[in-house]
Amino acid sequence: MPPSDTRYKTKDVTATKGNEFEDYFLKRELIMGIYEKGFERPSPIQEESIPIALTGSDIIARAKNGTGKTAAFCIPALEKIDQDNNVIQGLPDSVLRTTASKSREFEVV
Repeated sequence: MPPSDTRYKTKDVTATKGNEFEDYFLKRELIMGIYEKGFERPSPIQEESIPIALTGSDIIARAKNGTGKTAAFCIPALEKIDQDNNVIQGLPDSVLRTTASKSREFEVV
């Protein structure tokens, strides 16, 4: 388990509704991976977008760097992958460039 993140956190990361990743009924393996990567609970952008993305709806969201946008996109995409279906199920759709980092979007087909 990685050490806890001790950096100062602003309200755009801490002002959550109090949800837990378990509230989204994700696959056990995905939940375990989320916690192994050091996530403790969803950030505000994740709380707002993950439930919508899990329904298959399109989302346009905006948040500051470091608020969890990449995980907000990847968690629902990974949840929709069928491990028993040995075909390509996610394709890199585009590369987004933000001020401080790059993130890749995936389209689950």
